[in-house]
Amino acid sequence: MSRDSFNTNNFDLLRLYAASQVALHHALRHLQVEHADWMILKVTRLFPGVPIFFFISGLLITRSYENSRDLSCYFHNRVLRIYPGLLVCLAASMASVAALGYFRTIPLDLPQVLTWLAAQSTFAQFYNPEFLRGYGVGALNGSLWTIPVELQFYLLVPFLCHLLDRTGQRRQNLALAVLLLLFFLANRVFMGLDRGEAQLLLTKLAGVSFLPWFGMFLMGVLFQKNYDRLHALLAGRALPLLLAYCGWALLLTHFFGLQGGNDIHPLLFLLLAPLLFALAFTRCDLAGRLLRRNDLSYGIYIYHMPVVNALLYLGVKGGTGSVALALAGSLACAALSWVLVEKPFLRRKKKALNPIDPPQLTRTKPCP
Repeated sequence: MSRDSFNTNNFDLLRLYAASQVALHHALRHLQVEHADWMILKVTRLFPGVPIFFFISGLLITRSYENSRDLSCYFHNRVLRIYPGLLVCLAASMASVAALGYFRTIPLDLPQVLTWLAAQSTFAQFYNPEFLRGYGVGALNGSLWTIPVELQFYLLVPFLCHLLDRTGQRRQNLALAVLLLLFFLANRVFMGLDRGEAQLLLTKLAGVSFLPWFGMFLMGVLFQKNYDRLHALLAGRALPLLLAYCGWALLLTHFFGLQGGNDIHPLLFLLLAPLLFALAFTRCDLAGRLLRRNDLSYGIYIYHMPVVNALLYLGVKGGTGSVALALAGSLACAALSWVLVEKPFLRRKKKALNPIDPPQLTRTKPCP
């Protein structure tokens, strides 16, 4: 497997799009902008941010584990990727709520506050307490439900790689195909669950487990395990794959009523995955030239809902200007997070797949 060809890619650019797609949809919905017929929303739902994140995670996290082959190193790197930015975001979000005066309007129960802070700073970011129900949309940072899902992926990767390594390449692919089928079925079962009051808690807990989303992650694992073959087949072919995917998506959504968004149907995702891979390795130096190894995607993702909630509490809503303000504020917070928090901590990663300060930034092979 060629390390040089893998490390020059556009995954940072794809993650930036994915975070921006989530932020845009949330801002438009929660700031109550009339947007039902906006073509950009209909189109971007076919390229949904969260499933894109899960696919890229499957590909990159598995490769990161194989690159380290040391559990302490692997988990050390995962902690540095998630928690410094997350904890500072939690502190900044609470500070903004306090500065806006919300806590002066409600009685605060200290045990409940401490429980929520413990949940937010560990692995239960989906927990939402009563004392925040009157602020913004009623959840300070509801987008963080994906953090516990991602943490479960991290825990499963060593077990998955251990099992796959005990088989040959052909049996690896067969095993992954069977797992993909099972977990895509689990995804369809989850999407069809009753959302009634009696089953709501069970449904919510299922939604923050790995079960409905692991198929998307496994697709990334499959592409990583077959990187050389798929790179030769798909690199440089983003345009024809994009046209094919758009035609396929139009057919399935218009004539068969299949969905995009986070509940994207597996039949759509099966063609979206190779398109994402092709985009990552077509003009594969594009992300490096545009972003200069600055990755604002995580910051945009974790800060956009606190920004939206602050605007709602201030009464700023109902127009495209409020959405522009929300996106600009999210971008500013993400930039500060990257420069002051994430980048310094990511420099401490061991055996990093893509070091923040690599010894050489020039590529040795032309990009297709």
